[in-house]
Amino acid sequence: MTEGSQSHDLVLWPAGALPNNRLCVLISDIHCTDCSVGNQTASENDWQLFFEQLLFAVCNPPSEKSEQDPDQIIDELLLILNGDIIDLIRSSKWAQADVYPWQRDDPRFEEIVMAIMREIVAIHAHKRPVCAERPYSGFFFWMRKTIESLRATGVRVTVIPIVGNHDKELQVVPAARQMFYEECLGMTAFDIPDSYRNWVAAQLGTSRDDMYPCLPFYFADVALRLLATHGQWRDADNARATSRWNPRDGWQPQAWHSEQYRAFSDPCFGDTVAAGMLSRFIWCAAQNLPDDTHDMPGARRVRNLLDEMDLYRPSVAAVVRLLRETRKMAREDAAAKGLHETVLECFRESLIAWLSHDETWKTTAGSMKFGLWLLRILGRLRWYWLDVLLMRGMAKKQEPEADISTAKVLRLPAFQPAYRELGFHLHVEGHTHVALEADVQFSQPRKGRNNYTYINLGAWRDSIRPKRNRGFRRRGIGRALFIFDLARLAQKVPDDAYRFYARDMTSWGDRLDSW
Repeated sequence: MTEGSQSHDLVLWPAGALPNNRLCVLISDIHCTDCSVGNQTASENDWQLFFEQLLFAVCNPPSEKSEQDPDQIIDELLLILNGDIIDLIRSSKWAQADVYPWQRDDPRFEEIVMAIMREIVAIHAHKRPVCAERPYSGFFFWMRKTIESLRATGVRVTVIPIVGNHDKELQVVPAARQMFYEECLGMTAFDIPDSYRNWVAAQLGTSRDDMYPCLPFYFADVALRLLATHGQWRDADNARATSRWNPRDGWQPQAWHSEQYRAFSDPCFGDTVAAGMLSRFIWCAAQNLPDDTHDMPGARRVRNLLDEMDLYRPSVAAVVRLLRETRKMAREDAAAKGLHETVLECFRESLIAWLSHDETWKTTAGSMKFGLWLLRILGRLRWYWLDVLLMRGMAKKQEPEADISTAKVLRLPAFQPAYRELGFHLHVEGHTHVALEADVQFSQPRKGRNNYTYINLGAWRDSIRPKRNRGFRRRGIGRALFIFDLARLAQKVPDDAYRFYARDMTSWGDRLDSW
């Protein structure tokens, strides 16, 4: 690779010296956690299937006898992990230590991050353990295994990790970042090309001498017509206003560069909700449930509900379900009354603790502060119906967009006039966990291609969905975007040298509903 070039306010991905056939594959929001407050990522079976599809998409012939057109043979694979790759926020270790992700000056902060990282590596980066009881997904294990297979056939493979809002602690803890590169991505400092280091440093305004570079914020490649970023820059709850930028200012790479992208590495309001409220509540409730479930009817079910709580979107909707189900249990069986009271008390304690943190108030937007004051005042009344109402209000506030308006699409950076002139046609993000797509058209520039597409990659994870009449069902979901840039074929068949498609996967099965 040659060094990255800068055009306008974007730092472009380094272009190769020769015209190569490339396949770019993007997935987002894998959320590999330490599983201490539930397992948020997809299962091993889903990851095996995805990487089999990846091998099939490359589809290089095993020998010269293949009838495949040599001009369509893939020379290089770019695998872009588009943010929230690992999740350092959703962990019980923060509540156990009473130290939280925004308390970075605490001497135990780095120790906790490293403890979470070690668990993530054990669950997601190593071969399946003999112990069947241990949580396991093996995402990074199967990724590295697939990369080895492709490289053995001569395909160059580059993994590009984009930073999200749940893995931004990698930007501020170098030891955790080194573990991520080495144990998860399988890359030592000697494996990281200088061109990659220079590209990241030019984009973020960081040092080129970092042995393990910070994660980039975006990926921009004109030949692929692609601008990809996680999407937290559009979310005021998961970006931090600075002296030079506010979330309402929108896409501003120059302002971010001047502050080394602090708006997306500093603590934010979303951290307090995820770690200070939800993770603490799950940990507290699990700690206070009886070990012997025979002593309290329904305790096993509540434990299972706690484990899957973060599979809802938004997560606070699961709190409403849990409060309602334990109340129903208590009404049907007097012996379960203590169970409902335990869950309710843990919820109230977690709510009060969350509102007692200065960071909760410092990071919230102005209009949201009124809601927090209301929570603080009404929470003292200790009325069940009010607790449910307050959580439903929070769920409504955090509900992800089920669609995207035309006005928002037109404001996306890839579709701004200056970026369109560069040749961008495809804007890709994740973050919301809702897979979306939208096509728009512009009259300028007139280069024969007026198609512009927004794609949201959703998330790779199990989710909990209500059945039509009653009850809930767990299912696995995922989306991958495949972009083919066949530079050699373009010389003969230019109209067929660029193509992309999204592959969605939804899986049901008895295994998913085993409890």
